[in-house]
This record gives sequence, structure tokens and C-alpha cells, in this order.
Amino acid sequence: MTFLPRSNTRVHISLTNSEQRIKMRPTTFLSLTAFSLIALLAIMASSSTSAAEAPIITYDLSALPDSQFDLAGWSAAADVAGVKCRKALAAKATAARINAWWKESDLRPAEGDTFILEVKYQDVLSKPAQFSVNSGIGSRFGNYPLHLFGGANDNAWKTANIPCPWDMVARLVSSIDPAHNAPAMTSFTIAASADLPIATVTVRRAVPEDETRFYAECRQQIALEQAADRAKNPRPAVKDPPPLKDALVLFPWDPIRRMGTNQPIPADQIGKAVKIRACLNQLESGSLGVYANGAALTGVDYEITPLLDGAGNVLKATVERRTAEYCLLDGTWTPMRLWKAYAVDVPAGQCQWLYFHVQTRRGQAQAGQYKGKIIVSAKEGKAELPLEVEVLNVDLLTMQEAGLGMYGCYDKLPPLHDIDFEASYNYTGALLWYSSFTIPVALQNDKLTLDFTYPDNWMKGARQRGFNGAIWYLGGNPYGFPRTMSVFAHLGTLDKKMTRQQWCQAQMEPQNREHVLPETRQLFVDWMRQVNGHAVTNNWLELYPTPHDEPQKYLSDKADGDKSTTLGTGPWIKSYFKDGCAAIREADPRIHIYGCIHHVANWKTVAWNTFIDDIDVYNTNDVQDDNDIGNKIRSASAASVKKGGHEKWFWQYTGLGGGLPENQRYSFGFYYGAFASTGCTAWAYNWNDAWDLSGRKGDLAVTAWPTAYQTIPSPWFEGQRAGLDDRRVIATYQKKFAADPDAIKVLDRILEKAKSSRSAKSGNDTVNGFFDSLDDSAKLTDWRNTLLDRLAAAR
Repeated sequence: MTFLPRSNTRVHISLTNSEQRIKMRPTTFLSLTAFSLIALLAIMASSSTSAAEAPIITYDLSALPDSQFDLAGWSAAADVAGVKCRKALAAKATAARINAWWKESDLRPAEGDTFILEVKYQDVLSKPAQFSVNSGIGSRFGNYPLHLFGGANDNAWKTANIPCPWDMVARLVSSIDPAHNAPAMTSFTIAASADLPIATVTVRRAVPEDETRFYAECRQQIALEQAADRAKNPRPAVKDPPPLKDALVLFPWDPIRRMGTNQPIPADQIGKAVKIRACLNQLESGSLGVYANGAALTGVDYEITPLLDGAGNVLKATVERRTAEYCLLDGTWTPMRLWKAYAVDVPAGQCQWLYFHVQTRRGQAQAGQYKGKIIVSAKEGKAELPLEVEVLNVDLLTMQEAGLGMYGCYDKLPPLHDIDFEASYNYTGALLWYSSFTIPVALQNDKLTLDFTYPDNWMKGARQRGFNGAIWYLGGNPYGFPRTMSVFAHLGTLDKKMTRQQWCQAQMEPQNREHVLPETRQLFVDWMRQVNGHAVTNNWLELYPTPHDEPQKYLSDKADGDKSTTLGTGPWIKSYFKDGCAAIREADPRIHIYGCIHHVANWKTVAWNTFIDDIDVYNTNDVQDDNDIGNKIRSASAASVKKGGHEKWFWQYTGLGGGLPENQRYSFGFYYGAFASTGCTAWAYNWNDAWDLSGRKGDLAVTAWPTAYQTIPSPWFEGQRAGLDDRRVIATYQKKFAADPDAIKVLDRILEKAKSSRSAKSGNDTVNGFFDSLDDSAKLTDWRNTLLDRLAAAR
């Protein structure tokens, strides 16, 4: 998933610390009407090609043979205003094949390479077109959107710059689909609202300026998308600020609390030091607020000086600066994305949130007290805050060393550079869905044949980056049963004897709905055996499959979908899920079966252990209604092992509906730690529409935005990372003081307080709104510091 604006957008700009800035007053931009923004867009559109890198190859579309185009979506070669081209036909988005420009023997370009695809086109578009490439990731290893471009509709010929990193483009390789098998080639598609003339596509290597421009274009596009709503709902200013004399006012800020544009100014904190406490193996945050007192601030940017101890030694750590972008989310101005630092204009009477990380690494950073400065500058002046970083002589266990797991819920398979990012934020694995992670499969001579080319490539890369497990939902919400039983519906129709609708109708018959259709089940057992056998042999992430989502819904009677394909939930869901689990066991007894179990206590006559014999990973979001559920599962685990079966693992999950970083920290940190769960998941990671730049579902199903360059975190993702660090602190403390009962009592008291600190404001609908909030966010820092003080003293 990525959210990318039109690539040709260029503005009359000034360069401030490598950031391109629109030359206009900040209040002017917010008041533009949608009509005037369209006019502005036409003015902004122009060619932007870097001369720093020579072209690698140019594809002249008019000269390429027709055989390289799906002519249902592309015109024949044409001449438009004297320019030879082909037209990408409106609303078609079909493939154009081009020779791969990288090393012939490699599926992808060399790791770390990023290219720019310069697309020469005539802008006949009333809204931007989408450019995608064959990726080997994304949904079903198919096309992945890289960029938007055009939309000025001025008939001018322009050049769009499409960023294309090594891990988002792949050769066309298939061992079972001849139509997709062209190993010498890759492909791209263009989804346009009108027949779009394309003359050439030129490949060159990206240069640093491309990344800077790209981020600026993203923010410009977001502003354009929201222009009409922003005009009706301007950014709020601070009410009743304290008397202040300076134009640029700075104050430290708790990084797990979002800062609004109208944040009340903490008068007692103005000019005080930003303080950070980090361990020897940790990514820790710091943040500060900027207040524009009396008049707007232009081009606000900042730097952080080297961090020195008393002897002048420099802290060996990575410092990364970010700047919060404010967007409308459900009608409220919210800091949505923490971009790589850029110059920003701050309207008069408003606040701006600046955010940064200090990352220490094992074997590099030395314990000690370090000091530096945060220097904030604007056209109107300059100010600074002291920065104090205390690095404790405490080496935090990693998530894996602590026996903990965090799994991001993917709607689509992300690029590998995003896995690097997730791993740095304490993620250890993936949560996949069959509907998007669909391994290519064919039924040939009554035997299943699978193509693992793309899955192998991603799994190998994810393993190298520190991931170790992958939850795999083989079916979706049982409210859509049997239509949502994805793997079974797919395999059951491979022989084409039944359509998908006919298969659903057969599965809905009273005599069939209690179990998987026999012929389908036989295919599934063979498929599961092949897949897991290949996964183990080829060192994939360990697979934790589950027949479908939320089997506890067998107690419900809801149906979502067309009646011709949907029966919905009822008692048959219980037996169907059990039959699916039994089929997985039959296929490969080594597999640890996963189960998403909600409503363990408060839905009719729910029994917590209905599926305990069928699954090995018990993940619930309902611990608040049965505080003893973890102990019950651990007891069941001991009984299972005694009988020669698998251990039972107790995990917890939650949603992002609360949207507050402190709630995310609480959930994934001390609250889950209080129940000693060893794994966790969240709804969700990248489930938004790639082009919904407004953030309409920003705090419901998205925690970060992978782009062709960096992944951009949200504030609530920062809170989640901090909570997982709390779990690492707890685990490190437990290991250090395992033989010290008094020290363990201190921890036990904290964890008991964590259980009782779940606020009544928490979301208690475990289907539509489930999140944990706490009564006082200050407790989180106090609890962590209590444990860190003891760890530091012990060393």
C-alpha cells in the first residue's frame, strides 16, 4: 500500500533545508476553493527531470510491437499533435510489457536500487492517473501502485516521475500461467479517467532530490484532496494563550500524546529541556512544540546538534528528525503522518509538532549522560531548547529474545524495505489473508501444481530482516459464509466444474454446511501439505494458518452478502471451523493452528474453550471480561503437552479505534504484560485505500504508510512501538530478577495496577469498536522508570 500524488507537480519553489515549499502565505493555502485549486494545479504542472543521472533505457511505446500490449486497454500506435504515442484507454488499466532493465538472471533489481520512470504524456486528465508495476508483492503478487500523475487537463505534454524501488518491481515469471510467463520482461499499467496519450517511458536512477520532491508532492496532493473540506473547516488556533514576548516559542512535549494545532501552551514548560531516557538497544522518541506567537512563522525547520557527554564523547546513535503533518480526520484537524523532517509554515496562533528518534544499537552506544541542542529556525527568527539524553547501562532484550511476537495485519503484501521499518518498530511477523496472499495454483491432471516464485522471494527477504512467523487467515469473516471461506472456495472451483456461486450454493445445503465439501477438503489437505512442506524446506516464516476468522461468531445469526452466495453465521460455523482445523492437522501435524477468538465471556453462553482442542494459538480481544483467560490457556497447554500435543500460546489483539498513541502504548505494553500474553496483533496495518489520502480510515485500519522510499509512521504507531518497548523492559526485568522475590513483587504490583487502570472510556464492542484506554497516561512513564531504575542500579 502506498499513497502517492501526481508526479509531475512542480511549484515556483524556494529551497529550505532541501524541502520544496509553495510560495504563499499559509492562511492563503487553507482558504483556496476547490475551483481555484484546480487552477493552481494547472499552473503547478510542468516537466521535472533530473539531469544528474543519464537514462538507462527509453521505451518508445509507438515503436514497441502490438504483442507487448493488451489491446483491450491500449490503442494502436498513433500520432497526437505530432508526437508518436499509444493511448492508455480510459478505465481499462491493462498491461504494457517492457524488457526488464536489470541483470538478466535476477527476479528483481539489485537490493537498494531505486529508479525513476519518466513518463512522457499529454495531460488530458480531469483527475490523476495511477501508475502501477508488476511487483511480485501487493495483492496476489500482482500490480502495485507507485504513483499518481496528471490531472491539470491542459493538453500539455509533460513528464511524470514515477519512483520505482528494487523491491516493488519484478519480472513476469510463472510456472503455471503461460499468459503471465515472460521472464525477459516486466510490465506496467496505467489507470486513467480518459484515453491518455503516452509517448515514452525512460528509466534512470533516482537521486536524493527525487525523494525530497516526492514527499513534498504527497503533501501537496493531500492538501488538494482535502481543499474543499479545509475551506469549510479551518485549522483551529490556541485559545487564551499565556502572555509571551517571543515570536517563536518552544516547549518540550510527551511524544506519546498527540499535539493539536490548538494545543494549550504549557507556560511552565516553555524553554525547558527535552529529556529522553533510552537503553543500549532501543529506538526512543523525543518531541517538542512550536508556537507561532502573534504572527505566522515561515519555513520552520530544525536541527539537532551532536550529543556529547561530560568528557566530550559523541553519543554513537542514529538521530532521525520528523515533522507532523496536520490533516482532517473525521472533521478534526489531526497530526496524521510523521514525515521525514521538512520546512513547514505555521499560521499565527497555532502550534506545530516536531518529532524525532534517537536509536541506540547494541555494541555501539555507551551508557552516560549526553547533552545537545534542538535549534529551530524560521524566516522570522530562531530559538533553541536543551536536549538531554540519558543512556542507561541496560541492554533490552529484543522481542524474539523476550519470547514475544507482534504481527502486522496486511491487506496487501508490503515491500521488503517496509519490513525493515516494521522490524525496527518491534514487529516480528506478518498477518496474511488468503484473499491477497494467494499462492498461484493450478489443477493439472487431477494434481495440484503450485508456483512459489514470488512467495519464496518475499519470505526469504522477510526472514533476513528478522521476521519469524506469519499468521495466515485462509478465510474471512464468517458473516459471509461460505463466500468468505476463501481457500476452500478457490480450491473447490479449480476444476471449473462449478462456478464460485454454484460452489457456495452446494456448501450452503443443510447436509453440507457443517463441514467442508468432501472433494474440496481432499484438495485442501493436499494443498496444505505441499505449502507447509515447501515453507519448512525453504525457511519461510513459520506459518500459523487458521480456517477462517472469528469462529466464535457461530453464536450469532448474522449474514453479510448476497443470499445466492451467503448463508452467514449459525451453529454450522462451529463444526465447519473444527473440520478445517482437522484438515490442517491431517495435512501436516507440525503446524501450529491459529485462532482469532473474541467474546470469551460476554456473548450469550460463550465457552472460552470451545476451540481449545482445535487450535494452538489462542488470540483474544476480550480479556477484560475474563481476567483469568491467560491462566486457563496455559493450563490447557500443560495438559496438551502431557498428552504429546502442541503447546497452547496465549495472545491478545486490539483495534486502533481509540486513535490515541497513549492508548496504543498502554494496550501493547503494560496491559498485555499484566496477562503475560506472548504475542499480539492489531487491526490493522495497511488496510486503507491507497488513494484515500484524506485519512478517512486513518485511525481505524492504518498505522503506517509505506511509500516507494520511507515508510511514514502515524503517532498511534509510535505509541504502539513504545508499548512493545515496555514489554521488552518487563521481560528484561523478569530475566534479571528471576531469583529476587522482592524485585518481582515490585513488578507484580505494577502489573496489577495496569489491569485496574483500564478506563471506562475503552471500546467494549469487540466487533466494531475495541480498544483499551487508561485513566492516566503519566502512569506509563512512571511504571517504566521504576523498572529501569532498578535495572540500571543492578548493573
